[in-house]
Amino acid sequence: MTQPGEPPPETDAGVPGPDLTVDPGVTPQPAVPPPPPPATAPTATEMPGTLAAVSRGLDLNVAASREIRRASLYIGLLWLLSIGPIAATLWAFSAKQGGFEWLQRLARGLRPDFVPVGPGFGEIVFVILLIGFACLVAVAVDAQLLATVLIGARATDRRFSLGAAIALVRLRYWRYVRASALVGLILLVPRVLINQVVMNGRPAGTEAQALLSTAIDILVSTPFAYLAAGIVLGAVGARESIRRSWRLARARWRLALLIGIVNTAVTYIAGFAVGAGGDILVRLGTAFGLGGSTGPVQILVLALIVALAIVSIGSLIMTIGALTAGPQVVAFLGLTGYSSGLDALNDPADPSAPPPGASLISLPMQLALVINAALGTLSLLFLLR
Repeated sequence: MTQPGEPPPETDAGVPGPDLTVDPGVTPQPAVPPPPPPATAPTATEMPGTLAAVSRGLDLNVAASREIRRASLYIGLLWLLSIGPIAATLWAFSAKQGGFEWLQRLARGLRPDFVPVGPGFGEIVFVILLIGFACLVAVAVDAQLLATVLIGARATDRRFSLGAAIALVRLRYWRYVRASALVGLILLVPRVLINQVVMNGRPAGTEAQALLSTAIDILVSTPFAYLAAGIVLGAVGARESIRRSWRLARARWRLALLIGIVNTAVTYIAGFAVGAGGDILVRLGTAFGLGGSTGPVQILVLALIVALAIVSIGSLIMTIGALTAGPQVVAFLGLTGYSSGLDALNDPADPSAPPPGASLISLPMQLALVINAALGTLSLLFLLR
C-alpha cells in the first residue's frame, strides 16, 4: 500500500498500476473520447451561407425522397379526384363537338362554332368548375405545407408518418391561408403599379417586359419568403408569421432574395412542363380520333392516359413544394434555431410516442368531391344522351 505522496506501484511491465486513491464510487472518464456517431441526414441548425442554403435544401430533398414520393402519390391522387369531373366533362363536350378543334380555336382567341347542348348544361359546368378549382387550390396549399413538414422533420431529425404529417398540415392550414391572403392584399398595390408601369396595363407583353415584371415581383415579395416555415416550424399565427418573415428577410436579405429566385425558377419550370403535357394530351386526343365515332378501346386508352397525366401533374406539384421548401427551411432553422412547431401533436405525457395520424381526406374535401362527382355524372348524361 502506498504512502501519501508516493507514486503508484508499477506492474511487471514497468507501467504504473491503477491509482487506488481514486474514489471507487466514481466512474473514471476514458482517456480517449468516444468516436463520433455515424453520419446521418444533414441538419440545418447553424447559420447557412447564401448558396449553401440551396445546396442543403437539395440534400434534404434527397434524404427525404422516400417520404416525398409517398406524399407525391397522395397529392397526385387528390389532384385526380379534384380535376376528374372537369376532365370528364371536357372530354364529353369535345366528343359532342367532334374533337378538340374548338379548344384549339379558343386558345388562339377565335370564337368556335359550338354544337348546341341541352339547357342547364352551362350552369352545371360552372358549378363543376367552381368546386373543382376550389379543391385544386386546397390541394396545392396542402402540398406546400406537407412539403414544409416533411423537409423540416428531416432537417431536425424527426420522423413523421404520412398520416401524422397530414394531421399537422390540417392544424396549420387556415393559418397559412390567412397569411397568404394578407400577403396578397399587401402586394396588390405594388403589383398593380408594376403592371401599369412595365406592362402598360395589359395582361401580356413582350418577353423582356415579362422578365422585368417577374424580377420586380420577386423583389417586392422577398420579405415574405419565410411564411410557410414560420407557420409550420415557428407555430405562429398569420399576422405574426408575416412580421417574423419580414424581420428574417431584413437580417439576411440576400438569402431571402435567393429563396424567392429559387421559388420562381422552379415554378416556371413546372409551368413549362405542365404546358407541354397539356399539348401532348391534346395531340393524343386528336390522334385517337376523339369524336362521334370514338370506340370503347379509344375511350379507355384516352381515359387512362388522361388519368395518369393528372396524377403526374399533382405529383409534380408536391415535388415543386419540396424543392422550394428546402432552402426556406434551412434558412429559417439557421436564423432562428426554432422547430418546436413540429411537436404540436406530441403527447406531453409521452413525448417519445409517435404523433397521431389523421384521415387522408378531410370531411369537407370528401363532401366537395362527392358533390362534384355527382355533377360530373349529370353533365355526362346531358352530353351523351
